[in-house]
Amino acid sequence: MSEGRKPDFDVFAIREREGGKDVFTKIGVAFSRHDGAGVSILLDALPLGRRLAVLPPLPSSDNR
Repeated sequence: MSEGRKPDFDVFAIREREGGKDVFTKIGVAFSRHDGAGVSILLDALPLGRRLAVLPPLPSSDNR
């Protein structure tokens, strides 16, 4: 499905911390669907909480 394509989004699990900043942990990637109807998400881990963020990848040299 996604071989040879760079992900369109990174998927993060968000852990809320009292009195501090939330912790974002990358747990997967997402690809825009060819038909334009949403995204396909591939997870490498399951989130412990209930909050997820799907964000464009940051420009960096180590991005898959």
